[in-house]
Amino acid sequence: MQESNEPVSRKSGRNGEGKGAFQPRLTGDLLSSSLLAFLRRWNAYGYQLVQELAKAGVPHFDSTTVYRTLRQLERAGLVSSFWDTSESGPARRMYSLTKAGEAFLDLWLDIFGRYQKILHSALDSLDNLQPTPENGTKASTEPAPGRTAARSSSQRRGRHG
Repeated sequence: MQESNEPVSRKSGRNGEGKGAFQPRLTGDLLSSSLLAFLRRWNAYGYQLVQELAKAGVPHFDSTTVYRTLRQLERAGLVSSFWDTSESGPARRMYSLTKAGEAFLDLWLDIFGRYQKILHSALDSLDNLQPTPENGTKASTEPAPGRTAARSSSQRRGRHG
């Protein structure tokens, strides 16, 4: 599967979605910060990190992109690596987080938190634009774009009930 620098792709996914369906992609700083977050907990081989990303439910990604990103993180001084020969079989490259990697991850966690607040604020303002009996218009049964009916109606009950 070919990796793209775009945040979404129009290519059909493995899950059978039709042509033109949007597929989230894990690329760039999102992949880097995810790898750093896993490495904050423990040192790991590239293969282990690929498995952890898949277990976490990360959208489709190319495992070679993970290895390439790890090498870029190492060149940037955010991770370090060494050859682990402690187990039987061939030596494997083990990655660990550096102090610079810790600082970079802390910065990204702060930025992601801010973006999350912005997105929630934008979605909440969409809920406020929904017509209600209080403002003289018929209440809509349709949820705001990007919201599920259950969430929107529970939020309206909380505000108006």
